[in-house]
Amino acid sequence: MSQSTLTRELALRIGLAARALPDTPPKLFISVLRACTGPVLNDSSLAELGKAQFQQALNNFGIVADADSILESLRILQNDETKAQAADGARLTEPSSSIRIAIGSDDPQTISGHFGSCRQFLIYQIAAADARLIDVRSIDLDAQRKHDDKNVYRAELIADCRVLYIASIGGPAAAKIIKYGIHPVKADQGEAITQIVKQLQIVLAHAPPPWLAKSMGIQPLQRVCFEQES
Repeated sequence: MSQSTLTRELALRIGLAARALPDTPPKLFISVLRACTGPVLNDSSLAELGKAQFQQALNNFGIVADADSILESLRILQNDETKAQAADGARLTEPSSSIRIAIGSDDPQTISGHFGSCRQFLIYQIAAADARLIDVRSIDLDAQRKHDDKNVYRAELIADCRVLYIASIGGPAAAKIIKYGIHPVKADQGEAITQIVKQLQIVLAHAPPPWLAKSMGIQPLQRVCFEQES
């Protein structure tokens, strides 16, 4: 089975899952998955993949990773929100010290696309000292067509996030996501997502604006003390 036969969403998840493991090129990672699933590599075969089998296959191909990285990679592959919450909760405290953000992009590495037409949102949980990709939420075009307002459909998809980074968004759409408590931030087309994450971590560590501090659960008195110390 060649990579070209994969759905776009599955190919994206495989690429992100490979990045969760140290020094693992996507082509090598696909070889690992083929060894696990046989000739059929799809959502159904990956859903049956267990952690022990996955770890053994990684070892067979000389890929060494810690337990958290393996769990994160498998979670991305299987697109399992329950595993995401369990793994994320074990590694990253929320909400008091972190914030959940959405990044609208057709590319897992750079900002691209318009809010109303991007194919997915990358969901990150970010703290000053840690950042994790916890979900990839693809646009269901059938569900979007059935919705009265596609911008509201997209806002509801990321309603648990406090910040949206996007290359382009119109005024009416921005007003709708603000109603959901999401702060839109325009980013440059082609800007590296890793750079956005690092910049936000610096802000969280030093001087989060009041609206952001509130989203993180920092009380007014804490914010005053924090500002005085900084």
